[in-house]
Amino acid sequence: MNSLIDALRAQGLRATPQRAIIFEALEKLEGHFTAEDIFAEVQQVNPYISLATVYRTLELLQNLDLVTSTNLGGNQTYYALKDHCSHHHLVCQACGGIEEFCDDIFEPVRVMLAEQYGFEARTDHLSIFGLCKKCRKAGQN
Repeated sequence: MNSLIDALRAQGLRATPQRAIIFEALEKLEGHFTAEDIFAEVQQVNPYISLATVYRTLELLQNLDLVTSTNLGGNQTYYALKDHCSHHHLVCQACGGIEEFCDDIFEPVRVMLAEQYGFEARTDHLSIFGLCKKCRKAGQN
């Protein structure tokens, strides 16, 4: 939690008690989590913190490049602390399985985009949808 508070203060922003509680919940939840997951944790500590406050805090942390977000299918956005190593997701549209893979696979694509188009691709936390090996073998569509 101190690292998030320190990062906030380094930007000249206040570490309010509400933010501190949300930061504590973020660090308690490992891996990927939704705003609702954070809200459920926060409610155990302070039932007066609203879901809107959780969303505003997540937006702030994304703007400060401390949290990433991704869509893993469905209507939910999932978040991860930036110190959760750079990785991406393969999401099976048949069984819903999710497999993580390392970011380095995108390095050649980032280089090619920079060289050919002068474009700096930011591939922080992507999800690629398709069919996993098991579902492909089973003939799923």
